[in-house]
Amino acid sequence: MTDHRIAVMSVAALLSTVAMVLLGYGVGRAHAAWLDVRGARRELPHLRRTAWARTRAVAGGVLLLLAAVAVAATAITP
Repeated sequence: MTDHRIAVMSVAALLSTVAMVLLGYGVGRAHAAWLDVRGARRELPHLRRTAWARTRAVAGGVLLLLAAVAVAATAITP
């Protein structure tokens, strides 16, 4: 392999690792937000907005991760 491909693979591996850690954190926060919605009835509208905001952030992160993997995959192929 050329040095360029090795560097691209290293960057892709690093990005994937960081993305998985951040995605796991985001999923945990979104899950906790939905548990708060179920647990508290008085503050329901505020908690629901928070839960949806965190869920949208996780979905955006997933899309960004898939785009990064697609770009890395096209860079690696000859």
